[in-house]
Amino acid sequence: MRVAIIFGILLLVWAGSRSELRAQPFSRTDSLHGSENGFTTCYNVLKYDIRVRLFPNQKAIRGTNSIVAKVIGKAILQTIQLDLFSVIKIDSILFEDKKVSFTRDSNIFLVHFPKKLIPGQRFEVKIFFNGIPPEAKNAPWDGGFVWAKDARGNPWVGLACEGIGASCWLPCKDHLNDEPEDGVEMRLIVPEKSVGVSNGRLVAKKQMVNQTMMYHWRVTSPINPYNISINVGNYAHLSNSYTGAKGKLSLDYYVLTYNADTAQKHFKQVQGMLSCFEKYFGPYPFWSDGYKLVETPYWGMEHQSCVAYGNNYKNNTWGFDFIIIHESGHEYFGNSLSMADAAEMWIHESFTTYSETIYMECLYGKEKAFEYLSTQRKNIKNLRPMIGPFGVYYHGREDNDIYYKGAWVLQTLREAMNNDSLFLGFLKHLTMGNSHENITTREIITQCNQITGINWDVFFNQYLYYSTIPVFEYRVQHSDDKWQIHYRLRTDVAGLSLPMRFTIGKTLYKITVGNQWQTLQLIHLEGEQIFADNSHVLVEVLEVF
Repeated sequence: MRVAIIFGILLLVWAGSRSELRAQPFSRTDSLHGSENGFTTCYNVLKYDIRVRLFPNQKAIRGTNSIVAKVIGKAILQTIQLDLFSVIKIDSILFEDKKVSFTRDSNIFLVHFPKKLIPGQRFEVKIFFNGIPPEAKNAPWDGGFVWAKDARGNPWVGLACEGIGASCWLPCKDHLNDEPEDGVEMRLIVPEKSVGVSNGRLVAKKQMVNQTMMYHWRVTSPINPYNISINVGNYAHLSNSYTGAKGKLSLDYYVLTYNADTAQKHFKQVQGMLSCFEKYFGPYPFWSDGYKLVETPYWGMEHQSCVAYGNNYKNNTWGFDFIIIHESGHEYFGNSLSMADAAEMWIHESFTTYSETIYMECLYGKEKAFEYLSTQRKNIKNLRPMIGPFGVYYHGREDNDIYYKGAWVLQTLREAMNNDSLFLGFLKHLTMGNSHENITTREIITQCNQITGINWDVFFNQYLYYSTIPVFEYRVQHSDDKWQIHYRLRTDVAGLSLPMRFTIGKTLYKITVGNQWQTLQLIHLEGEQIFADNSHVLVEVLEVF
């Protein structure tokens, strides 16, 4: 009876979520995974203590996860929800060293305690699991494990699960707004001729039975479960350091042995990157856990303090390695300052994509940085709003607008502010004032308003909640030997105004345009070319007649 009641409640939660998203093709599994309910909001995770053995030949895993948590609010609880894909078997769950019952439904499971837990109480559950986790067909976009071989035939294993979530392999609370505040212990057991690499700092390594080695890694900062990284390979360990405002930061590189010499030279750009990011965003946010690059059999991923690198040691035409710069930018935007719901993924990707432009500006100046940013504009599609649906497991975007459009939204905001110090101060306030915190779009807008002393609600409403972008409309009229240009900004949200530029002949006109028709009087125009310049802001241009 108790199980039936519990699932009845879950069904009501799911139905409520669907009623707000009737036009969206989400499954019951999506809603159970992505939404919050009374079984998830009643507790916060404090720590994960993971022990996992990899079997590369079988593409299988077996392990335990001891979850330390705390009852929050006024809840008195006897059941909690956790997440784990149904392809992974739960062998048993322990609470106070005794087995407890659990109930599975699609990719979630409910743990039933033999007694009631009161507000503020700490508790621990230990979950034993095993199975064959999803295999990524095209990591990192298609998530899961990558079971590969290096050029010498050695096992080479990676994990990238941002899209599908850490629960594709790990029993955990797989929701973005609950990061274990005391970090993670990871004991990674791998074949003895391989090296196991995860997040944070290496605590110890130990010879185990059955020709295996255990690598014990420790993360002391809050971390999103999708950032918990597993890497296995025939790695060489290279080390370096960076000296910044907080002292000396250790830099560790785990690369395939035959790439060690190449990596030693190629990764020299890391110190310069960290210096630039510190200048604009503040000190590297995971100083206590170190900075690490690990070579992976897929392109890359922003795994916190353990950045996945698979770009074959190539710089782009601008002279830097995109994967190193972009994925390390995520240490600030995504790993430290984190979204609370996948609907707001723009927070991670837009700011990080713009951090590439900031890096260019740091090295080569503002003009060169703008040239770089301009190459990204052609990738903007304007198919869907950048803000997605809330309360479901949503990763189904049809385009890359949260990257490229998002970067251009920030550039447009910078132009609208017309004050680089103010704009850059806003970015630095975000990273340093919200370090190791979850943040919402509303909170970002509020902080922007407070820092600048200007209300940007209309601006963000237009660019984030509508797929269309503003259209600068103009027409030229000639009568009685007088020339006039009439212009306005057509928007979905009333009250938006933006800076625009007109070039008439050799004369540049800078104007501020809003929703109402305005007029520019001209003394002479005969034979002169008119050019409405939108190259600096994300606006379409349309001449009307």
